[in-house]
Amino acid sequence: MTRIVEGRISVVVPVFEMGRFLPEAIASIEAQGRDDLEIIVVDDGSSDDTPQVIASLGDRVIALHQENQGPAAARNAGLAIATGDVIAFLDADDLWPAGKLARQLERLEQDPELDAVLGRIQYVAVDGGEMPDIEFEDLGEKTLSHVHLGSGLYRRRAFDRLGHFDERLRHSEDIDWFLRAREAELRMTILPEVTLVYRLHDTNMTLDPEHVRSSYMLTTLKQSLDRRRAAGISGDLPAWRTFDEREPDLPTVSVVIPAFNAAKYLRESIRSVVEQTHRPFEVIVVDDGSSDSTALIAGRFASPVRVLRRPHRGIGASRNAGLGDARGEFVALLDADDLWAPSKLVEQLALFASDPSLDIAFAGVEQFVSPELEGRVLPARQGPSPSGRTASAVLMRASVMERVGPFREDVALGEFLDWYDRALAAGCRVDHVEAPLVRRRIHDTNSGIDVDRSDWAVVVKSMLDRRRGAGNGTR
Repeated sequence: MTRIVEGRISVVVPVFEMGRFLPEAIASIEAQGRDDLEIIVVDDGSSDDTPQVIASLGDRVIALHQENQGPAAARNAGLAIATGDVIAFLDADDLWPAGKLARQLERLEQDPELDAVLGRIQYVAVDGGEMPDIEFEDLGEKTLSHVHLGSGLYRRRAFDRLGHFDERLRHSEDIDWFLRAREAELRMTILPEVTLVYRLHDTNMTLDPEHVRSSYMLTTLKQSLDRRRAAGISGDLPAWRTFDEREPDLPTVSVVIPAFNAAKYLRESIRSVVEQTHRPFEVIVVDDGSSDSTALIAGRFASPVRVLRRPHRGIGASRNAGLGDARGEFVALLDADDLWAPSKLVEQLALFASDPSLDIAFAGVEQFVSPELEGRVLPARQGPSPSGRTASAVLMRASVMERVGPFREDVALGEFLDWYDRALAAGCRVDHVEAPLVRRRIHDTNSGIDVDRSDWAVVVKSMLDRRRGAGNGTR
């Protein structure tokens, strides 16, 4: 067998009263088809039949037994006797998908500087387990990219450099280790493929009380801050998404969603973006000083969604902040209560592909009454618009912002109308997809309902002044 990485691969499997799952976990390791595996099972003081299950595995595994000290101590015990140059972990109730090791070893070989290769995590409910209410990257496959030791493959030198797991932590010991890895600028990457099957059942450790887990999480975060202060490290740690190898579809599109107290509809709006048939490069949610759970909801989404938090300054300033941070070749806007059809970006990008001189593309807009208001009499604003000259319908080349300039920040209403008028004055070429690909939600807190309507007069006057100055009364 050709060796991609020299030396043995040591797999540490901590287990505490999970004997019923352990044989399947071991089988998933053996199914990787390697004859250089060292499987170390550490029984952390189980009182059920786990010791007997481990004994039944015979010489397929190296068995360790200790008094119950927690998963950090169990992993450290396994690391202490591991002989491999490459280290991996698998909790006794989880599984490795076929081909996990081959793909991750290949990536280590491609880049000798890499210290750790991780991947996606697929959630599966078994034996009375329930799927969590979280935002999966792929709703069908139930996958996420986040901190989990079992999804990774690690060079031993990573532990030689950072040390082992903090045994004072009964929870979040993995988060603590990854925080230390980011502080030390360890070289890591996250593959697009699934490298761990995470099984949810009725006895998961994560079913412990929320306040217990939160306490350990706060401890790990405080320790990280203390270490950084002591080392004179300022600024944020590298974002988790910066390690992600999942490529966006080309051309790259940045989506900016300004959000102020938008918790009621934001989740649905973000989901309509991440489910686009053209994968966005990034989705930037600008939390404009919300007092509700807006930032929390946005923060539950993994890459490509990220959150910018800022003091409340209004929608124009929020749009500008997001656009100023955008890195895509194209940029799109979406209000936090509106929705996109799955093909919105694909159909607009087709216009740009057919006309390289095009600057801005709109899509048709169909207004709808939010379900909770059905039956109520609302203003007659429903019905499709073939050209949809609204913020949620626009897609433009990023270079357009340099030509037109930022959105007005001194008005609470009409900032997009003002910007679009300036875009026309700057000579931007505009086209549109006639199909209604944007759904504008009509609800009882739409922007403009409780806003000082005098801003409209300010915007309209500015438009008229520009046209008079250009010697053109109409456009």
